[in-house]
Amino acid sequence: MSAYLAEILALTFTGFAAVYPLLLWLTPRTLIDGGFYRFNQGMVSIVGTLGVLFFYLLNAGQAHWIKGLIWIVVQLFVTAIYWNSKRINNFVISIPSILGILFLAIMSVALIPYNINIINHLIILIGHTVLAAVFFAMILGHWYLNVVQLPIRLLRNSVILLWILLGIRAIWNCYALLIFEVEDSYGIVQSLGSFLWTYEGFLLSVAIFFGVLIPFVLNGFIWRTILIQSTQSATGLLYVSVVAVIFGDLFYKNYTFQFGLIL
Repeated sequence: MSAYLAEILALTFTGFAAVYPLLLWLTPRTLIDGGFYRFNQGMVSIVGTLGVLFFYLLNAGQAHWIKGLIWIVVQLFVTAIYWNSKRINNFVISIPSILGILFLAIMSVALIPYNINIINHLIILIGHTVLAAVFFAMILGHWYLNVVQLPIRLLRNSVILLWILLGIRAIWNCYALLIFEVEDSYGIVQSLGSFLWTYEGFLLSVAIFFGVLIPFVLNGFIWRTILIQSTQSATGLLYVSVVAVIFGDLFYKNYTFQFGLIL
């Protein structure tokens, strides 16, 4: 993984920051305080800047890097406009996300040493959305500790979205196990299912276990705690889910760069 660490970090930071503001649609400004928006928009600006910086250090093309810089400038501008505003327009906040997703597609083509099609771009986007969604749910759950009167449906909706995203990723992984073939470092072509049982493919099993199975099961426990309105317990479980998703996501991306597997 260390051979592609900079590329993995560039994609992870960029994808996270590009998708994350779209999740604010789950928490209307009328139902949550401005501090939540300020924290999340500030975090997105910092993470996105790190993603563009890593991309610049990789020397993947100045023209592409300028596009990323434009995205960050727009993100910072929108963040500054709504920093102390009591009326926040989610349509405006979504504009930097659209630019960020376009830049993510450009970055993916520039960094991943394999040909990727439109389906691959969608799966890459789903993977980043899973990471963003679990972070969003965790931060939102933590907000209930500060603002007791928040409607429980906000956290419930974020968990439902995470479940849907994990389900899509699980279905794609099952499809890949049945259809995909992999050429290992020895030039041997085998099915993805067989590849998982090899020395080189073992960590992909770890990625599926931590990136899909554990968060999916944890979501069941999180859902039960939400039903009894135990937001503190739900938040604790979401912390565990965040760690599992990060762990799985890093291994997923490593196999993307090493073998062209986009899962």
